Amino acid sequence: MVVGACGLCSASVSTNVPLGHWSYDALDKLIGYGLINSAMMTIKPVSRFEMSRHIAEAMDRAGRSNQTDPIICAILERLKTEFRAELIALGSIDGEVDGSFIKPIEDPYVGFLYAKREPDLENRRGDVFYAKSNYRAGFASRAYLFDNTVFYLHPEYRNSSSGPDGYLNIIEGYIKVAVWKLEVEAGKDSLWWGPGHHGSILMSNNIQPLPMVKIANPEPIKLPWVFESLGPFKMMWFLAQLEKNRPAPYVSDAKITGVRFNFKPRPDLEFGLSRTILFDGSGRPSVGLIDYIGMFIPQAEQSGNNQLAGFDVSFFVPLNESAPARSVRLYVDGAGEDEAGFLPSKWGWLFGLQISDLLKTGRTDLRVEYANNHVPGYPNVFYTHNLYEYSYKGRVIGHHMGTDADDLFVQVSHYLTEDVVLDLTYDRQVQEPSSKPHQTVNQFGLDLTVFVSKDWQLETGYRYDNEETTANDNHIFQIYLIRKF
Repeated sequence: MVVGACGLCSASVSTNVPLGHWSYDALDKLIGYGLINSAMMTIKPVSRFEMSRHIAEAMDRAGRSNQTDPIICAILERLKTEFRAELIALGSIDGEVDGSFIKPIEDPYVGFLYAKREPDLENRRGDVFYAKSNYRAGFASRAYLFDNTVFYLHPEYRNSSSGPDGYLNIIEGYIKVAVWKLEVEAGKDSLWWGPGHHGSILMSNNIQPLPMVKIANPEPIKLPWVFESLGPFKMMWFLAQLEKNRPAPYVSDAKITGVRFNFKPRPDLEFGLSRTILFDGSGRPSVGLIDYIGMFIPQAEQSGNNQLAGFDVSFFVPLNESAPARSVRLYVDGAGEDEAGFLPSKWGWLFGLQISDLLKTGRTDLRVEYANNHVPGYPNVFYTHNLYEYSYKGRVIGHHMGTDADDLFVQVSHYLTEDVVLDLTYDRQVQEPSSKPHQTVNQFGLDLTVFVSKDWQLETGYRYDNEETTANDNHIFQIYLIRKF
């Protein structure tokens, strides 16, 4: 159905907007303000063309409503500058762009992080920092060739005062080709599945980008026949290689594969269905095509692979003029570790609440997320398996809290000016909540993003971590300076 429907639509290939890019938060601000209702942002990363399609929708709605809010206008101007070439290609703004191009250096940056002791920072693409001083410097390169092929490369130099000697690392690098109306990507990239902001149950960028092959439809499509009522539809399939050496008793050189379906029957309602499987590896029987297809048939959990499956729902509620906020978004993300009656069992959950434009000043947003994968009677069952631990290079592929834990996250984002964004965060993570004593970590964060000019961006922040059971604490300071071309 997906392939057939894609034959009826048009698609353009473009590089992905890397996870952690400032435009995701900017777009989220516009969605909460009510300027975009077609966005399907629970499969990330999104392509630059898809991001630009949403920006064009926001520009159109802002123009028709004579939008004068200075914060919203400043966000739109920054996005128009960042995605100018794609907006021209879409016909949303005037101008000319070359059909093919090579951009050898884009967004070069330098960064510094200092920590009192070795920090464990989540959702940073698996980056490892050491005690005392850490240094980063990198840039991105991308190319668009022949109307159907793009390349992307993100190298980074890393060094630290107490870690290994300086070295060059390829953070992400891939080639993407338009095949019919689908995108086929091969290389090293990150994935995020679900509506969560601070964590995701199945796929997140808590790990290093995976070497993978991925197929997706970059733009939402309408399925034929009775399935048309499901609304706009997106899908993604991937197959990735895990590390060659994993600690015993886990299988080395294993693979992970997954598929996700996303649909939006109404502008205010979005659903997602996800499935991931760890399989194959050293000493395990080879997996042919028929065996691979058979793994997706629901059956009892077997030692031959490790499967997780789940769903997520996101509901957007615009508020009336008398309410103290502009909109509310409620979402839930859940997945089961085992199977019972052909359905997932032993569930882990994430619940979220996002309040946009609190007090209707255009400046303040509030987000609260609570995640829990403690299964009574089954300690440490989530993300674990006798052969296939749900991890990559020592970090959990899904939610950073790990197995048998709960996590409470609160964030207040406030625009001090049109160009200065302040984020205040609190996170409380509890390991093995049913046992006593259990490990509890409280984290307090303050981050500042400053759009100094159209050419420069400054990101700085401070975080304090405190472990209640050990009385260990950590002070973490970071600063990044980004040059825009």
